[in-house]
Amino acid sequence: MRETSNLQRKVFAIFGSFTLLLCLVFFAICMMVAYVVEDHLLDNLLAGEVRYLEQQARLTNATPEPRLPYLTLYTESKIIPAELRTALPSYAEKAEWFSDTEHHFHLRRVHFPDNHSPVLVAEVSELLTVTRQSSKLLWLFASACILTLLLALYCAFRISRKTIAPVVTLAKAVQRQRNCDSQISLPYNNEQDEIGYLASTLQDTLNQLKLTLHRETEFTRDTSHELRTGLTILKSTLALSQNREMTLAEKNELLETVTGMEKTVKTLLALARSESLQSEDIPLCALLEERLLAQHQLIVQKHFNVDLKLGHKVRVLANRHLVSLLFDNLISNALQHATSPELVITYKGDTLFFENATDNQLDLETSLLPGQKREGSDGIGQGLFLAKRICEALNWTISIQCRNNIYQCALSFTQ
Repeated sequence: MRETSNLQRKVFAIFGSFTLLLCLVFFAICMMVAYVVEDHLLDNLLAGEVRYLEQQARLTNATPEPRLPYLTLYTESKIIPAELRTALPSYAEKAEWFSDTEHHFHLRRVHFPDNHSPVLVAEVSELLTVTRQSSKLLWLFASACILTLLLALYCAFRISRKTIAPVVTLAKAVQRQRNCDSQISLPYNNEQDEIGYLASTLQDTLNQLKLTLHRETEFTRDTSHELRTGLTILKSTLALSQNREMTLAEKNELLETVTGMEKTVKTLLALARSESLQSEDIPLCALLEERLLAQHQLIVQKHFNVDLKLGHKVRVLANRHLVSLLFDNLISNALQHATSPELVITYKGDTLFFENATDNQLDLETSLLPGQKREGSDGIGQGLFLAKRICEALNWTISIQCRNNIYQCALSFTQ
């Protein structure tokens, strides 16, 4: 991303345009105020002279003379020029007139006691300071306007840069972590303002999208890989059944394969759902009893003994559905492969142990990999691998040990 972002330039342009508009408006107001003050000053000066002439006329009963040299009183004996008479109609009390020779006149009507109304004319061209100094004032105001504009533009640049900086930083952080597979952490995500809300919402949304894409990728990979063995068995068995009747062993193998595929699909769908991320406080003993009751018929059929050695107060924070699938998997594994009908489940130091007797020698390094089957197993070799996948989703640790013909699967809840 470029050092100066498009958004920053737009904000600076808005601030700069607004500042320029304010400068122009201020300049226009200053010029207007200067002309208005000058005009009012001259008008007040002329009004004061009119009051003086009217007062002197009442006191002396004679026509007084103006006190200032640029004032002229036109009476009946001193005829007013036609241009000035036209500028001040008989019904008007005052007027202004600009001549073609750059002279400026202010006219006021004077009322004497004999009902005579002469006209007082002031040639004020020498008094028009603003008009005469308009070029200098223009340069003064223009210079002040330019300096103010430059200062305001600098302030606008700093303000826009500081205002847009969090957004630019967020955009750069998102761009840097766009191709990152891990969870992202955006700046300002803990701020208690709109930027903080935007950062935290954007971070949560992107992380959820990454998790969703990751789950979808794993589901597609696992489905294509872990169901291939079962589909091959089904295809082979059905191909053989076209030429002869299936034996009881083949039917059992077909049933075991379909059951294994059903469990695999059920587990993979559970891992792919976003609901699998939601955790709750689970009583382990009660949940184990519930899962044992779910397989009660098979336990009774095999005269299997299950010994639960954990208290009812043992609880864990996890997703209930995933934990149920994990327990079903491990209980089913013991029912199928234990050499003696007994399963012992104990809890010690944040670790849950599943123990049963076995005569098979296991490769502990590969037992949690996909497609690994014990000797004599009719399954598709995904049981412990799916258990490992569930533990990874729960942030648990699973380990396998086999000592003195005792098979032990340990689930550690320490994250």
